[in-house]
Amino acid sequence: MDAGDFTGDLDDPGRMQTDALIEGMNALGYAVVHMSQRELSHGYDEFIKRRDRAQFDFVSANIVWQDSGETLVEPYVIRQVELREGARSRSARIAFLGLTRNNPAFLQTTADGRRIVTIDPLVVADRQMPALKKKADVVVVLASLDLDESRTLARRVPGIDLILGGNGGQRTRTDDFPEDTQIGRTRIMYVGDQGKDLGEARLFFGADRRIASTQRSSIPLTREWPEDPALAGLMERAKVAVNEHNRARAEAVNPFREGTRASAPSPPVEHAYKGSEHCGSCHPKEFALWKGTGHARAFNTLTGAHQDFNPKCVGCHTVGYGRPGGFTNAKASPELVDVGCESCHGPGSRHPETIGGGFGRTDTAFCVTCHTRENSPEFDPATYIPRVRHWPEPQAPN
Repeated sequence: MDAGDFTGDLDDPGRMQTDALIEGMNALGYAVVHMSQRELSHGYDEFIKRRDRAQFDFVSANIVWQDSGETLVEPYVIRQVELREGARSRSARIAFLGLTRNNPAFLQTTADGRRIVTIDPLVVADRQMPALKKKADVVVVLASLDLDESRTLARRVPGIDLILGGNGGQRTRTDDFPEDTQIGRTRIMYVGDQGKDLGEARLFFGADRRIASTQRSSIPLTREWPEDPALAGLMERAKVAVNEHNRARAEAVNPFREGTRASAPSPPVEHAYKGSEHCGSCHPKEFALWKGTGHARAFNTLTGAHQDFNPKCVGCHTVGYGRPGGFTNAKASPELVDVGCESCHGPGSRHPETIGGGFGRTDTAFCVTCHTRENSPEFDPATYIPRVRHWPEPQAPN
């Protein structure tokens, strides 16, 4: 299951990544997915194509046609689930209801002029509950809601057994802590975003086929877990396709490509990047130390992973990407590949003239701008920083 809002950015790479996600969900055996607002960000027609390719059900109870109030997909589905051998009941009927936040600014218009809007999820849930109670033993809400909104939902709409939510990086405890993860009979579980954690909820039923207790776990999907060959192949194909798309776009505007007429040089940037070789002429010891670190080979990591044209990755593997005079691509600015001196100390064109003004001052807190939990989960300052240290150790006072 998925709580929704998994669709990628509003560009061609975002579309390619979303199509790969649908294929991956099919391979993993997803049963039900919430259609939230991002699922319509590429347009209604594009969503319909993806829905037709999906081997799972989409649900959404409060994204509706403005003219009729009808939902675009089924508001809920009910699955008959066989229980383990020895359980007091042989099966249970589980209803999955999809709810997204009410967004007055959300409006999608189809090619024939119909409008798609959101309505209040609390009102919709309250309206749906009488039918769900008759048809199902357990009611699960797949919620693209803020965590506090889910708590309000649990208080205002009795009868919900489990809310599985997603909204940015929000997480909940995995126990039944009062007023946090359990409100009345309703349990709540959020496990963050970006697919970095797997949420598992185990339901234990009594003789009346109602939930007697739950066990909830959040499982970090670290490198310790082996890759599934089929899914790894799918991910690699998607990465290569996106990278080649970005490569073609970069080549189209590359002033150095073959057949391009030379143009007048651009005016110099006041604070231009010069490359680490420039720094090494005056700082040979520091330069030699840098050459032996992983920073000096950082761009190779991207080329090996087919991510050297991924703008989300390039910024932390080059010098000055996205800044005036900084890295553009490996052909146009080869001197700025890798994590170089100016990545941490700033553009060096006016150095050493500004050396007396504190040029290049930085500290190790800057490391975590790239070595985030998401990008570099194994980063440990005590282990990594000594490997790149090229400054004197602070002296203890006498």
